[in-house]
This record gives sequence, structure tokens and C-alpha cells, in this order.
Amino acid sequence: MTNNPFTYGNPISDPRRFFGREREIELVFSRLRNAEFESSSLVGERRIGKTSVLNYLADRDVRRNYDLNPGTHMFVYVDLQMVNQEVTPVRLWQRLLRQMGRVCQDPVVHQAIDEIRQQDAIDNFALADLFDIVDDKNQYVVFLLDEFEKVTANPNFGTDFFYGLRSLAIQHHLALVTSSRRELIELCHSEAIRSSPFFNIFANINVGLFTADQALELIETSLRPTEVHFEVGFIDMIFRVAGLHPYFLQAACHHAYESYKQPLSLLDRAQFVGAHLYQEAAPHLASYWHTSDEREKIVLTVLALLDRRGRAVEQRFDVSDLHEYYVRSDQTLSRLEKRGLISEQPEGYKLFSAAFGDWITEEITDVAHDAQTYEEWLRSNHSTVDKLSSAARHEMGQILPKISSKYRDLIVGWVGDPKNLLTAAPLLRGVLAR
Repeated sequence: MTNNPFTYGNPISDPRRFFGREREIELVFSRLRNAEFESSSLVGERRIGKTSVLNYLADRDVRRNYDLNPGTHMFVYVDLQMVNQEVTPVRLWQRLLRQMGRVCQDPVVHQAIDEIRQQDAIDNFALADLFDIVDDKNQYVVFLLDEFEKVTANPNFGTDFFYGLRSLAIQHHLALVTSSRRELIELCHSEAIRSSPFFNIFANINVGLFTADQALELIETSLRPTEVHFEVGFIDMIFRVAGLHPYFLQAACHHAYESYKQPLSLLDRAQFVGAHLYQEAAPHLASYWHTSDEREKIVLTVLALLDRRGRAVEQRFDVSDLHEYYVRSDQTLSRLEKRGLISEQPEGYKLFSAAFGDWITEEITDVAHDAQTYEEWLRSNHSTVDKLSSAARHEMGQILPKISSKYRDLIVGWVGDPKNLLTAAPLLRGVLAR
């Protein structure tokens, strides 16, 4: 067999292997092509493909196709994951200028870059002087700043840094394309930074799940040079366990391809893919869960339970009326959809993958690793339980012993609410009984 065409460890660096994201790419380039040379902020969860998008934007041939000539437009990629508590604005600017010098083709600008980056102190006036030269030579600079929250959350970077960077982007031929897990304004280390006008220069561009057509194109195009063909039913199984999430889709397809090296039945092949994917996915699913707030966790839990119940009775579940199980769900759905953790289907909202639902169910019911027994927890939290109605206390008595102690407060707050009790309690009991 030929080499496995599906990879999932590192970001995509070859534009020929880049799929989808047409809308996001066009938005970024259209803002760079307009008269104001405007900045963009790519926002999406970890492993959703933000770095791959930045790599694609940085490719010289791709930029030419969007009428941004490498001779006049300098695209400078910097991975800010290395920014720790010791990194200062001066050190970051030295790094940016060094990378800028590597791609600069104008000798006058190149000399100016070399002179300023040798200085021990780089202030905003020196940077403005440099970008005056960039402007005069009709050059344009795009900083592709991956994981920019490492800067906004770093106390070494105060308001002076952000005001200075904003001034350069507004007054000169400088645009920023950042990537971050959440909107930058949510990831600031102080209120002063959060209220800075710096964030007004960006258009937030959400990087979410693939469309079904994009996912299918990835599979079919990748398999075309090989002798392997995925059956339609097998692809449906991949979409169910991995969803339309680029990382999980690539991982599932990688293991699917490997399964063809063995004489397996279709069922064994599906189990092979599911088991390997779950092992690969678990750390990332845990990250998605632990970076969710309480309301998001409740909605995710409801969807996980509905999926588990639907599979048990072999029927599609209808979650279009999710608020019947959690009255506050409407306030949370759009945020989870932007994060790529849920997707809207014809029958309503669903978790982006069945693997995520299995992980959530196992996580909240993992009583084997509890540090205290249910009786001990009950004694420590009797005041919380005593506030519940008699009906709620009765339901909690059946449900909470099967819930991990880490999540009992979450379940009490959700199911104990009289507005949720009549629907949420039977849902939990029904799934936990299996």
C-alpha cells in the first residue's frame, strides 16, 4: 500500500493538502486588499486548524493568487507559544524584526530593520520611523501571530505595547492576523488592556467545523492517489465518531486507512477506528470540557445523554427543544457552536462527535476515583441538598450516587431547578440505569 495520506499530528504546511476554509481565507485577504489594509483575528478551539490557516495565508503562491505580491507584501509568521513570563515587548519586537528581515526584498528597508533590531531598547518612536521607511518604499507588512493570547495574557505587555501596536497598524502599512482560542478581549490580563481600543482594529473570524462537502472533499482527494476506497457506510461511521472537526476527521481517516492493511470485516474495521480515535481524542476532549463554563457543561451533558439514549433505543433524538431539559440552554448554544463543540443538524443541535458524548458520560459517572463516598459527600453538602424540594431530593437520591463527586454540585444546580426537574431527572435516570 502507498503511504497513509492522512496526517493529524502537525498543522498542514503544504497548500495542496489544505481543504476548506474558503470563506475565512477570502475574508482575511479581502481585508488586506482593501484601501485600509485591515487586520483580522482568527478565533477557534485548539486543534481546529488555525495554524494551518495561517500557514496557507503565508504561502507565496497562495498570496499571488490573491494579488498580494511577495515583492511588496512581507508575510511574517511567528509562533507565540514560546512567549513565557520572561519575554518582554523588546524581545518580541526583536523576534518580529528578525523574521521580517528574512523575507524583506527591499535593500533600504532591510538595512533599516537590521539597524533597529540591534538596539537594546526599541521604543514606539523607533518603530514608527522604521514603518515610515516601509511606507515610503511602498512595502506592506502582515504579521501572522499564532496563539496571540500568550501576549494579551502576559503581564509584561502593558497598555503602552498595545497602544503602540495599534498606532502602527492604523498609521502605516502594517496589518495583523492573529489566532487565539477565544476572542482576544476575553483573554486579557487586566481591565486596562481589555478596555484598550487596540481590539477595535480586528474583525473576528470564527474558525469552526468543516461543512460536510469540505470533509468529503478531504477524504476523496486524499484517497485518490491510493488503492484504498472508503465505502459510503464506512464514511458515515467516520463522520459519526469524528464529526466534521478537521483534527478528529484526519485522525479517524488515518486509522481507517491503516485498518485496510488488515483482513477485517466492516464491523471490526469500524471498531478499530473508534477505539484508536478515542485514545487519540481523549486529551483534547478533556481540554474542551475543562475550559467550558458551568452552563456550557450542562448543555454538553444534556446532548451527551440524549445521544446515548437515542443510540440505545435505535432512534434519532429530537433536540430542537433542548430548553425542555435546560431552560437556559438558548443562551449557550451559539457560543458552543462557534467553538465547534456542537453543530446544528436538521433534527436540532448535536455534539460535534459521538466520541465527545461517550467521553462526557464516562467523565461525569466516574465514581471509581472518588476521594469520598456518597454518604460522606452528603454530610458535607447537606445544606445544599436540604434546600431542594422533596421531589428534587428524592430524584437526587437516585441520581447522585452514580455521579462523580466532582460534578454533583453541577447536577444539583441543573436538575434541582424546578424548571428542569420533570424532564432532566428522567433523562439522567434512564441513561444511568443502562
